[in-house]
Amino acid sequence: MKTKQLLLASGVSLFSLLLPIVAEAKLDACGGVFLTGDAKCEFVRDKDCETHCQTTAVETSCVASLQTQCDTMCTATAEKDCTTTCTPSCTESCTKTDKQSSLDLCHSDCEADCTAQCNGKDEHCAACCSQNCNVRCEDHCKSDDTTESCDTKCTPVCEDSCVAKANNSCQIDCQTTNFDSCTTTTVQTCQTDCHDSGGAIFCDGQFLNVTNLKDCAAELKDQLSIDVDVSLSVDVTTNTDVNNDGKKDHVKCSVAAPGSESGSGGNALLALVGAGAFGAMVRRRRII
Repeated sequence: MKTKQLLLASGVSLFSLLLPIVAEAKLDACGGVFLTGDAKCEFVRDKDCETHCQTTAVETSCVASLQTQCDTMCTATAEKDCTTTCTPSCTESCTKTDKQSSLDLCHSDCEADCTAQCNGKDEHCAACCSQNCNVRCEDHCKSDDTTESCDTKCTPVCEDSCVAKANNSCQIDCQTTNFDSCTTTTVQTCQTDCHDSGGAIFCDGQFLNVTNLKDCAAELKDQLSIDVDVSLSVDVTTNTDVNNDGKKDHVKCSVAAPGSESGSGGNALLALVGAGAFGAMVRRRRII
């Protein structure tokens, strides 16, 4: 069995070298999740958000929060066998593919272990293990050292990857055990955010548990060049003949998302509501 797992891991590692390198980043303002530059993100407004909260997967948010919680009990150090075999393996991978950063190499090495560990296990196993790899590889590895020598890059790779692999099994067990309760809590949070913030951000169908919508949108733009418009747009049809032409006027105004700088949008909406109330009052007096 161990030989089979090693062969599987090696196959995955070699296959990953053939895949195009896609930008990836940890997004602290978006709940500590890891996303790639090809993610599809959108701001779902309150009107449709409730349905999304009920049907969306919450795996991305849960593995981010659970990895942090489980980190207090998963504190194993790198195994000697790993540190012995890592350097030649990393060097071989590094020399076969150009423009790989130490972060890319660390992810590739650690993900191969996840594939072996999750063979035949819980459906969330791969995501739980991958999140641990992502977090650990951020300790010493970098994304901007692609021009460095393989020897220079492989030192932090082996340091981070070996620690990650030593804790993968513990993280998988801990996260999958608590996954169901996290799912319930996250869906409730999603529903609350939708109502309190006027909507929520979803990436690849996954709810992002964020504290500030504008900060998360800015980080998506800065780190991964993903544009998400979190402004709220409201259509208002007044009952007042603003233009004195005997017709109802259809007015559209933009209102900033809660917690952001609203500018004049909120005042415009209040002015329209006030105008509508005043127009209704005038008509009542004429009828009387």
